[in-house]
Amino acid sequence: MCPVHRAKPPEAWAEEDPHHIKEDKMLLHDISPQVQQARAVLAERRDVVVGYDGDWGSRRALKQAAREADLRGVGLVVVTIMATPPVEPTGYAAWAHAERDAADHASEVNDAARRRVRDAWPGLPVEGVVASCADDLAPVAAHAGLLVLGRSGASGQGAFRMGSTSGDLVKIFSCPVLVCRDERSTRPTSSKLTPRHPQVVAAVQVTGEIPTVLRHAVREAATRAMPLCVFSSGRTQSNPIVEGEMGREKSVHWRLVWTSGEAAEGLSRYADADDLLVLGNRGRERLAGHVRGSSTRAVLDRMPCDVMLVPV
Repeated sequence: MCPVHRAKPPEAWAEEDPHHIKEDKMLLHDISPQVQQARAVLAERRDVVVGYDGDWGSRRALKQAAREADLRGVGLVVVTIMATPPVEPTGYAAWAHAERDAADHASEVNDAARRRVRDAWPGLPVEGVVASCADDLAPVAAHAGLLVLGRSGASGQGAFRMGSTSGDLVKIFSCPVLVCRDERSTRPTSSKLTPRHPQVVAAVQVTGEIPTVLRHAVREAATRAMPLCVFSSGRTQSNPIVEGEMGREKSVHWRLVWTSGEAAEGLSRYADADDLLVLGNRGRERLAGHVRGSSTRAVLDRMPCDVMLVPV
């Protein structure tokens, strides 16, 4: 019989940490391989979609998207949006020529991406879609279970910056969005913390979002066979809600970690490169949470790991 998790006085995670990151002890569950395998199969078999333009960030996203599709047992769709270069106003012929060149280039980029996937994952179903704009991808978005994007695009813009391709895509896709880390950056280490295995980290900040974020985080932890860390920016409000939601959860190992400091700063200190951070995403039509100065913007800019934004 599995033990029931009850809140206890937290132990200091690192006494020298000025941000007072603390944790509750991990709740260990006994779980059979059959249950773990069943939880790894998503209820809705929807495709994984990846935005690919051939730059370094999208190559990392392509690799991760193929892994996600293989892990979930679904297909992969590679989408490329044409980038028509500006032309001098010399008439329709010049515009049409530039349009054809852009379409040919986008098709070549998309074909190369699919070849990469087929070489590395021979049995994975993979399709390609080339579109002139993000709005043309509405049929693809309707059947998407996960959208995977690089941390920055070919122009160097960060994910979801105003006017960026990723900012346009998030308006069309209502599914969770996985923003991949940049592998070119120096691999960070948690120098003040004891070395640990990779975790799924659920960031719970807004009370109303906690059940949705935890539901997605538990599913990802079970799919990846990874432990779950519930990270709170305040113990007093979030702890009872987390206890209520997770007290019935028997499928994953989990623990509660909380900080009395600023959430993005605490997460950046806690997260490792191989973790998966899950947090809520509000207002996709207005790009709420992605603008300069917001906590989500800070997380996307600072996090050393992959970040999954789930609709709430």
